[in-house]
Amino acid sequence: MVRELPDSVTEAVRGDLRGFLAMRPDLSMTDLTAYTTLADRTGRAFFSGEIPGGREVVSEYQRVLQLARAGEILQPGGRGATVPVLTEDLSRPVRRVRKSASFYQTQTVRRVAEVLDFCAENCAIGVITGHFGAGKTEAVAAWRRANPKTESLIFEFDEFSCSNKVEMVRSLAQMMGMSYANGSWNGGVIFRDLCAKLRESPCLLIFDQCEQVRVKIFQVIRQLHDRTHDQGVGVVLLSAPILLTRMNNSRVADLGALTSRVGIWATLQGVTKKEMAAIVKQEGIADVEEPAFDLWWRATGGSMRKLMRAIDLLKSKHADKKVTEKTIAGIAGYLWGVPIDVCGGC
Repeated sequence: MVRELPDSVTEAVRGDLRGFLAMRPDLSMTDLTAYTTLADRTGRAFFSGEIPGGREVVSEYQRVLQLARAGEILQPGGRGATVPVLTEDLSRPVRRVRKSASFYQTQTVRRVAEVLDFCAENCAIGVITGHFGAGKTEAVAAWRRANPKTESLIFEFDEFSCSNKVEMVRSLAQMMGMSYANGSWNGGVIFRDLCAKLRESPCLLIFDQCEQVRVKIFQVIRQLHDRTHDQGVGVVLLSAPILLTRMNNSRVADLGALTSRVGIWATLQGVTKKEMAAIVKQEGIADVEEPAFDLWWRATGGSMRKLMRAIDLLKSKHADKKVTEKTIAGIAGYLWGVPIDVCGGC
């Protein structure tokens, strides 16, 4: 292994963490790590100096410290603060989690939590699919904050790690506090060391943006799980719906080997119409014509991201005004570039 950063850099970050926690005795490293993509064990090991900490670890804690100091997260007295709203079945409370952007405990969030709980408890492989903007990533982040004692990390694929297996295992190793020199010849060494690290420190591996991942990368994920699940490692894959089609219809043997090991599937439908009505009401937008709401619902298509962006725009530019079909048509064109015929629907 190699050191990616000099001690002067890593010690400075540790000093910043100690200073911040000294001013906030109500918090711990576990609270800070919950807002990163790292495993809690990695955070504790970095803080104590057990591992040197590479670029990935250092950058995550620098980001979280900046957000915490700015009051974007972990506000004093904010732990457990909730605001009740109604759910789609009008019987279960939807909990609004206090953070910089609005977030709601919807049916989608609960389903994601069920899969994560199952995979963590049973060391299983789970697959969660939903359209872009459905809220998968935010639901996972909320689950990690609510379950700080469950070791987990989030690996988000990019254009490089989704197609290069050496880049993928090296990046994952960095998130575990391991650092290696570049070079394809290192791939096997990193993979075996990573397996040993996971057997020693098992956690739930959550892979995001899996829709573009190449088959050979899925093969590496399957092999990682095969070699570590007996010691407590689970895997969850987050993706757009295309992954479900690929896994169930593919004739590629490597992908079939992974598919046969999946223990739980979740196909997300996004925000329901009744959930959307409750969220809109909770956000203070009360004067919405019924035809306008129906048009709004069709335009968002169950996307939490589209819904919240529309709400933000309405609150800033259309506050306390009646929301009509013309209003929604204007939002659709402004935010999403979608022309809407207010007479014939969207």
